[in-house]
Amino acid sequence: MADILTCYYRPKPGGFCKRLFRAVNALLADGHTVHYLAVVPFPIKHPNCHFHRFPWPEKKTENLVFWGFFHITAPLMLFFIACKYKINRAFCFGHTYSLLMQPLHLIKDIPQTLFLRADTIKNHEIKDRHKCLIALEKLFEGLAVFDVCLYGVSHSLTKNIFQRHKLLKPKYIGILPNDIKNLPESYSRKKYTLPLKFGAAGILEKRKNQKLLIEVMEKIRKDHAQLFIYGIGPQEEELRKLVQDKQLTEQIHFMGWAVPEQIWKNIDLLMMPSLHEGAPNAALEALSQGIPVIASSIPEHLEILPQDSLISNKSPYEWIDRLQKIIDNPDTELLKILSAQKPCAEKFFFNWDKKITNLIVM
Repeated sequence: MADILTCYYRPKPGGFCKRLFRAVNALLADGHTVHYLAVVPFPIKHPNCHFHRFPWPEKKTENLVFWGFFHITAPLMLFFIACKYKINRAFCFGHTYSLLMQPLHLIKDIPQTLFLRADTIKNHEIKDRHKCLIALEKLFEGLAVFDVCLYGVSHSLTKNIFQRHKLLKPKYIGILPNDIKNLPESYSRKKYTLPLKFGAAGILEKRKNQKLLIEVMEKIRKDHAQLFIYGIGPQEEELRKLVQDKQLTEQIHFMGWAVPEQIWKNIDLLMMPSLHEGAPNAALEALSQGIPVIASSIPEHLEILPQDSLISNKSPYEWIDRLQKIIDNPDTELLKILSAQKPCAEKFFFNWDKKITNLIVM
């Protein structure tokens, strides 16, 4: 059995930590021992899971002082843990943590596996970050992926990483998509009633492009459809103000953060107008629950959904036309979307826990 080390600064809501904790639990269930460095313990109780506390106040981890200290100190602590506990495998989610763990790999020759769920450089470009910051991030990303086994969540992500780093190449590059844990028991015909309940789920930020949905809903009657936005994030205040300015508060509802079970039982259709995605978990979870999905025509969505479920996000008018068609005949149109998405869902029904365990300890 392997002694494995990982690192993440603290538990947070969202798909990133959900997958990280699932990987840790999968390794523990397979009989391995896991050590991790963090400011706050992970929500995992197991005799073979060992928390190593990073010395920093729990409530002061979202500032530059913390991140500066963390980047300087964490590599030393990780190296000490690796030596003391005879670590023979290392893994992490995100290139930041791979960079911190590179001394273990390069000095002690500990095999390191990196799982990437998003394109950080692409996200910086969408947010209009300074070119110097993007250039520095590219350098850090290159150092982080050098000579490690890298698995991206999509083909488009791994392709972008590979093309960016011609010199600092990974030892191996592959794909580990997200999975769905179950398939719908049936896609039987459901009777829909107006107003239809449209949903959007994810962090409220520019990348997720919820602003497009607000523009779309402005052209749809409130007695025909309501929009429920699930999530929190840096753009929440701006989006709320936009809804108020357009006098759409009776049609668009901000629901805050919610567990998936609460979302799927309350919506008829999931809409994802993202400019860029890493791992569109919401789309996969909707497929597993038999919820139809329409999404922007970006490469990441094309790997998950059929072409007919994709709409250009360059203009709201294609979305308006598609949604109006659904509103005019919801029973037929939503069942048509579901039927086309069924084989896509089946493609992502596999044993993710076993797969990630094998990739880390092989």
